[in-house]
Amino acid sequence: MKTVKFKHSLIARAVAIAAVSSSVAVPAIAQEEQGLAAIEKIEVTATRRAGSIQDVPINIAALDGAALEEKGIGDISEVLRFVPGIVAIDQGGRNGNPIIVRGINADPLGQGSGNTQGGTVATYLGEIPLAIDLRITDLERVEVLLGPQGTLYGAGTLSGAIRYIPTKPKFDGQQVDIRGDLFQTNESDNLGTDLGFTFNMPLSDTFAVRASLDRFEDPGFIDQPFIVREIGVSEPDSPRGSDELAPQEDINGQISLTGKLAVRWQPNDMVDATLTYYFQDEENEGRTISSHMGALPTGKYENAQRVEEPNEESTSLLALEVIADLGFAELTSATGVSKYEEIGQRDQTDLLVSLEYSYETFPTFTAFTEENERTETFNQEVRLVSTTDSSLNWIVGAFYNKSEDVGYSAEYTPGYA
Repeated sequence: MKTVKFKHSLIARAVAIAAVSSSVAVPAIAQEEQGLAAIEKIEVTATRRAGSIQDVPINIAALDGAALEEKGIGDISEVLRFVPGIVAIDQGGRNGNPIIVRGINADPLGQGSGNTQGGTVATYLGEIPLAIDLRITDLERVEVLLGPQGTLYGAGTLSGAIRYIPTKPKFDGQQVDIRGDLFQTNESDNLGTDLGFTFNMPLSDTFAVRASLDRFEDPGFIDQPFIVREIGVSEPDSPRGSDELAPQEDINGQISLTGKLAVRWQPNDMVDATLTYYFQDEENEGRTISSHMGALPTGKYENAQRVEEPNEESTSLLALEVIADLGFAELTSATGVSKYEEIGQRDQTDLLVSLEYSYETFPTFTAFTEENERTETFNQEVRLVSTTDSSLNWIVGAFYNKSEDVGYSAEYTPGYA
């Protein structure tokens, strides 16, 4: 797969050289006009109206699907490298990517902060708000809006909003795309893979189906040399190499499976309806941290936790988007039902020992916390946007959100009476 990409890049480079060689006779004005035309090809809908990114009166950046594919972008932290004033901290799959806007932390940086919508930058999948660190697959574009967006996007957008715009099913022919990438991270012992496919099938002139499935596997690069062999029995402060320990390498790996199935019905030029089911399942290993706890001699890419910290996350969304052209305005109805589940554990040993509640007097004391969370959300938005050629443009709409959250954190201290 890597070789194929390299060959394509050589062809593109040869074409670029030929273009430069033949551009000597092209007037500078014509070149400038061609450049402007190329820039204006990116159309955005951040203001709820389609238009050129240069004409939108807000601070916005966008990457279209071609740019996402060309740059090999896989998640939001890689997207934001191309957007000034905003950055996502890549903490690995276990912790997600908290976002910092213009030097201000917009999301919490602590553990378990990657899949919450409690910060000041909201993420949208299509028209539906969804707190997910989404893998970038089969998207038409990604739009990044900086600054307060409460007027059009509601709560959670004090610092901005990020919109993942999926590619809708198309009526202009069958399409099958297969993609793949092979990579390796420094300090990792194994290769990573990113494989996927997209399938588009028009069943008639008015009905089409589109599906995609991607599997991403990152082997990790952080080692964990001080995992105890048996919790509550093995000595957690044993020296490196002791029989009391069962060290593990590359413990911050991740396996992610992302999929989409969409059906689109467009009976005429006035109605366009799309029903889409999304899902993303993640199996995360330990946290991407390098720590030195107490007297434990940890290295630069080593984690001193005493127990493994696996974590599983599952996100799904069923979304229905209906757009109707009423002549004087465009009516949009967006309905979404989403579900998020998480279960995992984390090391609690050093925290409890530091509290000096007598845990430190138990030589083989090791503790861990099991955490479970489930969130179910229903969203409904109805929006009317004027389309007439007038000096007065208007938008009116209503939004309803209902969220149910259930979670617990249970602390275990095996062997400690």
